Amino acid sequence: MSVLLAEMTREQIRAAAPNSIAVLPTASIEQHGPHMAVITDTLLCGTVAQQSAEKAAGRANILIAPVLCFGNSHHHRPFPGVLSLASPNYMAAVTDVLEGLMLSGFRKLIILNGHGGNTDSNAVVALDFVNRLDNPVTVATAPYWEIARPTIVEKGIMEGALIPGHAGRFETSMVMALRPDLVDADALAKVEDASAKSGGIFGRLVGGMVQTHGTWAVSDGHSDNPALASADEGRALLDVITDQVAEFFVTFDKNSQ
Repeated sequence: MSVLLAEMTREQIRAAAPNSIAVLPTASIEQHGPHMAVITDTLLCGTVAQQSAEKAAGRANILIAPVLCFGNSHHHRPFPGVLSLASPNYMAAVTDVLEGLMLSGFRKLIILNGHGGNTDSNAVVALDFVNRLDNPVTVATAPYWEIARPTIVEKGIMEGALIPGHAGRFETSMVMALRPDLVDADALAKVEDASAKSGGIFGRLVGGMVQTHGTWAVSDGHSDNPALASADEGRALLDVITDQVAEFFVTFDKNSQ
């Protein structure tokens, strides 16, 4: 049977839901520098979710809901191609989808995130869904890169500071591995190394994050140096990421009620 919820009938879902984990991938449609398609986050998160579920098969029953492709991306609006939901609307959408999964019979839910702007909102939705709204479910939330970061670094594939970046070496490598046609080679050859600027874009502070008005508008829309990306590196990243996310799924299944 497919791990994709959208390919199942209602009766197949009814039968599977009580003993399965439903995974909601959350992503975005937003600019990814001058060299990558706006579907990047949706492509990567959907791929990671599906391949991880397939790797977990036989150890846990995982069903992947369709990717919520519209995310919380207002910070990218200085650029074209950004189809963003405002924070309250995004959180309402995630809540409604979780409710639909719960009403379908699922009691174990995972929000697997593929866009940094969704991370905090996903955590608040899960907190409220279980506690304030008193729904009888167990919910886990995580960005896929945080699940895999320690192993990626340990294996020497990529240094932690580049993970996930934005339209930088990390994401560009994986898109080159999956859909090289979605990477504009001519534009990639012309990108500037934005490593020195990335701290300003992301506003990192030890123990916290800083939001400064105007930083994205004066940026090139990407972090670090995407020109260093390669398809081979992307395949290595995806292999580690899907292994680690599969283990996350299995561990959640074993440890949740």
